[in-house]
Amino acid sequence: MGSYDPKKYEQAKQEAINFFEKNKIIASAALGPIHLNSDGFRHLIFKGDDHKRDWKNQIKRFQLLKYLKPVLEGMKYYQEYSEELKRVKVKREKKILWENKLVKYWAFVCVIETKIRVKFILKKVGDGNIIFWSAIPFWQTKEYKDIKYALLHKGNLEED
Repeated sequence: MGSYDPKKYEQAKQEAINFFEKNKIIASAALGPIHLNSDGFRHLIFKGDDHKRDWKNQIKRFQLLKYLKPVLEGMKYYQEYSEELKRVKVKREKKILWENKLVKYWAFVCVIETKIRVKFILKKVGDGNIIFWSAIPFWQTKEYKDIKYALLHKGNLEED
């Protein structure tokens, strides 16, 4: 991999910030209003609470944001869905507490432009808003005899 290019990184990051500022809510054809907030932006930079993604991985995710609005507005159906009961941090009376909440994920998988495969993940915690959670760049396709299957990072909608 090439060496870190701070100018390229900062430009891509600023474009992503501008996208979030201009598109605070996107009207999804399938799910209604999708909120873009700091949680989704932070997830483009970090995987988990404190594991920073590689700078090239971040740039690719930032660049995919320009496709988010047309995909969400145009696709009437999502391709993946999962839900699980999870312990999440909540703020109550200026205190951070842990509570069990139902966390739901939706994924929209599509091929854009010149056969670029992308997956956009949305998330909802409890009764909160549906938020943009992640953009996953193209993935590898493997073959075994006449069967093709895709490796989508870990396939974990929370982490990817």
